Amino acid sequence: MVALVATTALVAFSLPLTLAYPSPQPLLGLPTGPAPITDPRFTTWNAPGSGDVRSPCPGLNALANHGFIHHNGKNLTIPHLVDGLAAGLNMGVDFTVLIGGAGLLASPNPLGGSFDLNQLDQHNFPIEHDASLSREDAYFGNDYSFNQKIWNMVLTVYKGKTTTDIPTAAKVLSARTQDEQKRDPQFTYGLREFIFRYGETALYLQTMSDPVSGVARLDFIRELFEKERLPVDLGWRPSTLPITLASLGVMVNNLFAANPQNGPEGVTIASNSYKDLIEGFIGGSEVLGNLTGGLSKQTGL
Repeated sequence: MVALVATTALVAFSLPLTLAYPSPQPLLGLPTGPAPITDPRFTTWNAPGSGDVRSPCPGLNALANHGFIHHNGKNLTIPHLVDGLAAGLNMGVDFTVLIGGAGLLASPNPLGGSFDLNQLDQHNFPIEHDASLSREDAYFGNDYSFNQKIWNMVLTVYKGKTTTDIPTAAKVLSARTQDEQKRDPQFTYGLREFIFRYGETALYLQTMSDPVSGVARLDFIRELFEKERLPVDLGWRPSTLPITLASLGVMVNNLFAANPQNGPEGVTIASNSYKDLIEGFIGGSEVLGNLTGGLSKQTGL
């Protein structure tokens, strides 16, 4: 039986949105923007070794494998994440502070200021969820390691295409939802999981291309998911524009517009749904401010 989480409907936009591009506020003293492509971290890749930890997120794992964040995956503070995610993927500070706050919430000591990647492996947390594009559902056991069988289902949807786009990515989400609804007797699919999954898709489309088009080379995406590696060797470069909560929110909306029948009954999506849902999951702006030592307020969250 599918478990649907009770939700409150949000105001939806029926047409695809375009992004009015604001720059996120920087954190004082921290660099923003990607590192020069000559930075040796882009071409240095080391698999996790004994004692290293990783998360269910291929992007974070890739950044650790390249050394943009601690290779051991431990003791991740928000300033460290802001620096590393900007340098490796041009992630905006607003996104990093918000998702970093969620990471701190996963730590046994949320007010301690740091967390480890493996602490993000919590079922229906912002990173782990049912119907992942590359991981098994928690019901079946290992929900954190790359699963080739699951990933093959995703590749089947592309049917020989060499690039992805918003309509095809939306079809992938629909196919994975339908598959897990049939396979997983404890499948959970409410508003929270729905938006986290759409946000995950917006993230890989934008980090592998840019914050606007949603058109990315499939070989870039495959290297990210299959090898947890930044595909510099294939010609990929970080986006020249920062990937922000605003850009992700617009793409979540546009993914939903491309495939609205894929949402749980009564769910509609607004351009700020992704930001609001993560912030609400954490407990609101005041809790986020306490977790981040006030850094969230500096970014306008």
